[in-house]
Amino acid sequence: MSTHAKYQIPKEFQDQLEPAEPLDTRSDEVILASLSEHRPVTSEKNIWAYWHAGIKAMPKWCQRNIVDWHRICGPSWTIRVLDTVPDSPNHALKFVPPEMLPETFVKGTMDGQYVGPHSADFLRGACLYLFGGVFMDVGIILIRSLDRICWSQLEDPSSPYNISVPWMCDTAMANTAMANHFVASRKADPFIKRWHELFIHVWKNRTNYQGMCENPLFAFMLNEGFSTSQERGFDWEWDVPPITVFEYITQVLVWIRLTMLEDAGDGFSGVDYAMKNVLWFDVLAENWGIESKIGFKGEDAFNLLATRLDADPESEEYKKAYAIVWHCLAQSSMQKVTHGKNLTKTLALGSLWDMEENGETYAKEGTFAELLRYGATRFRQTREGIAVVQIDRPKVTMRKGLYEP
Repeated sequence: MSTHAKYQIPKEFQDQLEPAEPLDTRSDEVILASLSEHRPVTSEKNIWAYWHAGIKAMPKWCQRNIVDWHRICGPSWTIRVLDTVPDSPNHALKFVPPEMLPETFVKGTMDGQYVGPHSADFLRGACLYLFGGVFMDVGIILIRSLDRICWSQLEDPSSPYNISVPWMCDTAMANTAMANHFVASRKADPFIKRWHELFIHVWKNRTNYQGMCENPLFAFMLNEGFSTSQERGFDWEWDVPPITVFEYITQVLVWIRLTMLEDAGDGFSGVDYAMKNVLWFDVLAENWGIESKIGFKGEDAFNLLATRLDADPESEEYKKAYAIVWHCLAQSSMQKVTHGKNLTKTLALGSLWDMEENGETYAKEGTFAELLRYGATRFRQTREGIAVVQIDRPKVTMRKGLYEP
């Protein structure tokens, strides 16, 4: 083991982690500056993200996330942060033709408090269908390289998989609820094409998400609640009714509906494709390793990550912080940091890190937050695979056209 490393791998994790060198050694400043350049698409190994006001206006902790994506994935991947800044070299419309997007996005007439997340949703399917790659939320702290999460399987011609997504939980009708903060896909995938087209269809003549579940296409979700997700361990303290959350995640509802559609005459079965050609992995194990140990209250994660490494090792705070950070580094693919703005009763970790008074607690020197950042780029997991999930056939399927209620 390297003796000059700032942090060493504890003995009990040396069978799960090994030292590694960052694959991009440029300075943070040089990497961030490079993200302001327009980079034409030359392969399918693209990492796509979106921040409405551009990379320079992004919260510092999110900038750090994206810098570290470079260090973990290396130069074989091209990372782009799209925006809607006039004349920006990375304006979304320089990559995606306007006819593939809702008029409200193209004209800039979206309203409400979730313009940013839903703009990213519009671009997610479009970028993946046109170019291929992985679309990730900027709140993702990557721990494992994309090649080792799923891409090596997606690009393997002998593999049946074309898409990879995190699996959330069952619903009353199907067990295909996914989390859309991470979607990987090969270029021109037929499932992604339909997913994107149906999502854009339900946004026609709209400027926000409110009332989306009144669309008869989503009748299958009207009797859903939070019970199945809570049984799985997602204990968010919601401050809104289920219908509000479902309308906020309309893109996920579209995905679920597509996985319930049998071949209706066009030769494509969403049911079969979801079962055979999508590599599903457990979101709780792979993306919310911290929350799997301490729950989804943002303040708890904030305080533990802010715990100092030189604190009393016998204190409860130190023991918990030690356990969650080393667990994530050894057994999670990423840590998805959420905002959940005005959806939960308490502030999520992302909202706390956004606050000016909290400074650079997201990576403050000498804390477990810094250790998490350090380990993500300088330790490599020894496990060969991740927590893959095999889904079952939906309880209810429909032999209907894409837009047929």
